[in-house]
Amino acid sequence: MSDTFRFSPRPNRAAEIPWHPWGPEAFALARSSDRPILLSLSAVWCHWCHVMDETSYSDPDVIAAIARDFVPIRVDNDERPDINARYNMGGWPTTAFLAPDGTILTGATYLPPPAMRQALERIAHYYAEHRDRVESAMMERGGEDDGTPPPATIDTEVANFVFERARSSYDARNGGFGDAPKFPQCDLLEFLLDDGLAGRHESLAMLARTLRAMAGGGTYDRIEGGFFRYSTTADWSVPHFEKMAEDHGSLLRILARLLAYEQDAALHSALQQSVAYVRATLFDETRGVFLGSQDADESYFALGAAERALREPPFVDPTSYTAWSAALAGAFAQVSLLEEDDELAGIAARVLDTLEERMLDTDGLMLRVWRAGKAPRVSGILADQCATIAASLDAYEALGEPRFFERADRLARATLAAFAPDGGAAADRIAGSEDLGRLALRDRPLAENSSLARSLLRIAEIAERPADAERARSILATFATTYRNAGLFAASYARAAALATRMRARLAIRGPLAATREWRRAALRLGAPELGVYADLSTDVAAPNAVLCIGTLCGEPILEERALPAAYRALRESAARASAPPNFPGE
Repeated sequence: MSDTFRFSPRPNRAAEIPWHPWGPEAFALARSSDRPILLSLSAVWCHWCHVMDETSYSDPDVIAAIARDFVPIRVDNDERPDINARYNMGGWPTTAFLAPDGTILTGATYLPPPAMRQALERIAHYYAEHRDRVESAMMERGGEDDGTPPPATIDTEVANFVFERARSSYDARNGGFGDAPKFPQCDLLEFLLDDGLAGRHESLAMLARTLRAMAGGGTYDRIEGGFFRYSTTADWSVPHFEKMAEDHGSLLRILARLLAYEQDAALHSALQQSVAYVRATLFDETRGVFLGSQDADESYFALGAAERALREPPFVDPTSYTAWSAALAGAFAQVSLLEEDDELAGIAARVLDTLEERMLDTDGLMLRVWRAGKAPRVSGILADQCATIAASLDAYEALGEPRFFERADRLARATLAAFAPDGGAAADRIAGSEDLGRLALRDRPLAENSSLARSLLRIAEIAERPADAERARSILATFATTYRNAGLFAASYARAAALATRMRARLAIRGPLAATREWRRAALRLGAPELGVYADLSTDVAAPNAVLCIGTLCGEPILEERALPAAYRALRESAARASAPPNFPGE
């Protein structure tokens, strides 16, 4: 059982509960024994999950009641985001009570022992008395759709909608958005970066203020580097101490892109320290992948540098999750270009090569989970495909090596075929034999579809393939009348929609790979979210050069990388004039 489930690292009795993995055997047992299911959604980094293991799941009466009256199923959120998306009750841990077919009866998050004992007794009694009134799970159809895109185009106001939502919730005093607890909201930060680089300076100001507040407050580890998961206070002063690979994949990319465009000494220091932290703590040198997370340990992180050196550091999850590992590789590729660090470029390339070699299944799709000493597993999760495609494109544009574009392109085709065979938006998982409970409901997540659409738009620009841009727009049109329901969480959609409606831009850099790095760095420093960078690795040129196209206009070859910014500004102005409607007399 210890190989299947992970419990708190501190003393507890949670392993005495007869847990089952999610699967047909557990559901069959629930049906044959006519017992409800207790579903526990946990995570190895989750503090309150550990507390629940040490308290409620270590209570003798709770252990006995679960074994007698329930079929207990334990799911790791990081491994199965598709199950979490359908059953989470508002946080981790989630304690969900289900009918044998997966219908949700009720649920909560952390339940201390007295509340847990009471809940177990009440649910068991209710189910025994009213099992004939518990309707089939498939009567619950919330969130399902038929996959048919509505007859709509992309709303051109989506960026303004998210910007206004961000401005109204912005904490001008402390940075960030909303009140405590305060999370980085990385999708929103990346939208603000794109929106600001496209010309809305207030977006850049909110972004920079938030990043400075995070890096200058308790949410940042000034000793070992890296960002903690969130702040329990509005002023970023009191963190929750987990450090997540997922967050750093986004934050490093955001910092690198912002610093490529404008200088900030404090943020540059935070970027360098955070890269060093990820490299030292979350990079598995032996396997060539990034690891998932480092545990929260308040007593350890409260120590000074000398005292920490004498203590065992908090536990690091030895599991690599493809989506997070890929995102960190893409971020390292961009940082390597900004910092002129060939070693970081080598790590980025090695991780993406490892994912290609070890995590690609026989259908050409990415597996999700690779725990140290175990075989890779968990197939058919959309998030892993989308993150790997995006990271491969980031690596291609930063490193210039064609294999990364070829992989992104190939994985994009496989993803569309497997997750969106009807031509609409992509489902979060491949329909198949494991359609148990609410997994039978098709969920088309906004964030992952937005990422997929952005990647298709980038592929379309780099490879000059308009059909991919049309496919991206059809995905985005699926959400044209519903994205507003997501509020600030529509930031990833706004970012993709803005890219789909911006004037196209493509820079073709011509010359040997080793001689064109300065050109790629110059392209990154343009701060142009719409720019696709194509590497023509011709060796028959006297000196590297580049051709820039914006809209339908292409300029003369640019012979020096330092001339790129002026050429971009001039061609953009010409393209804007060419695309403007004619001004007839009398208007």
